[in-house]
This record gives sequence, C-alpha cells and structure tokens, in this order.
Amino acid sequence: MSQTVAEVIVDTTTYSAQLTNFYALQEVGKVLHPILAAGQIEGGVAQGIGYALYEKCLWRNGHLSNNQMTNYIMPTSADLPRIHVSFEEVPSPHGVYGAKGIGELPMDGPAPAILNAIEHATGLAFNEIPLLPEDIFERMTRVQASGAEDLNPAVDRDTQVETSEVPA
Repeated sequence: MSQTVAEVIVDTTTYSAQLTNFYALQEVGKVLHPILAAGQIEGGVAQGIGYALYEKCLWRNGHLSNNQMTNYIMPTSADLPRIHVSFEEVPSPHGVYGAKGIGELPMDGPAPAILNAIEHATGLAFNEIPLLPEDIFERMTRVQASGAEDLNPAVDRDTQVETSEVPA
C-alpha cells in the first residue's frame, strides 16, 4: 500500500508546474533499516517525479531520438522538492522478520498525485504524462479561448467563493 500527496505551484506565465512538497506513506511490512528504506522511497519518488514532469521519449522510425543525457531531460536534486517519507509497519508473515519488498512501490504514486495537484491548482484535468509546460499552455489557452471551463483566478477553487467576498 502506498499513499502519496503532492503540493504544486503552477506558474500561469511560464505554464510550469513546480513541486513544493511531496509526502509518501508506504506500507512495507517491517522496516529493517529505516535510513536505507527511506532512501529507497526517496529514489523511487524522484523517478516518479521525472516520469510525471520531465522525461519525454521521442521516437523516430522505431528508435529513441533523444537518447543522450544532453537531450533527455531528467530531474536533478535541484528540481526535486522535499520528500517526506513515512512508514506504516504491518509485518508480513511471509517475509524475513516481517519485511516486504519496496523496490517498485514508490514509483506508482507520484504521477497521479502530481496530476491531481495540478488539477486542483488549475481546475483542469490532465491525463497524459509527462506533463510539460507546453502541454499546460496548450490546454489552458485552448480552454480559455473556447470558454469551456472557467479559469477565473478570482474564485477560490477550494471554497468556490470569490476572493473579493472573503473577509481580510
């Protein structure tokens, strides 16, 4: 089991989404080495963030055309938010000392959590990754021009109350 929450800021000038915090709760059985387990989760979350926001594969004639470190964008430590890791310990009767595997688990949650946070921030649902600034730009400007969705920043998306009505 894994629960993830992403906090984002979406810049409506550059159309970039920046993660400000990421929370990962993992149930991995009995945690045998907390530092190594947390590092495993942080690494998997970092990979998931790259998968969600940066790593776009470009294919030409059946070959990956951006297969160099100079043209395949991956996040660096400077691109990552603080990753808060918590564990829920439910020992497994099948694992050594109650432990379970944690290798791939942390990669599952970041992309949906990030896209949900971006939807919460913008009011627009996105369903493809990686979600690049040009994708956010295309969707926000297309929707605004068509009038299909209201992107009025004067309305608080949590309360649906116009900010001018909110007491100071």
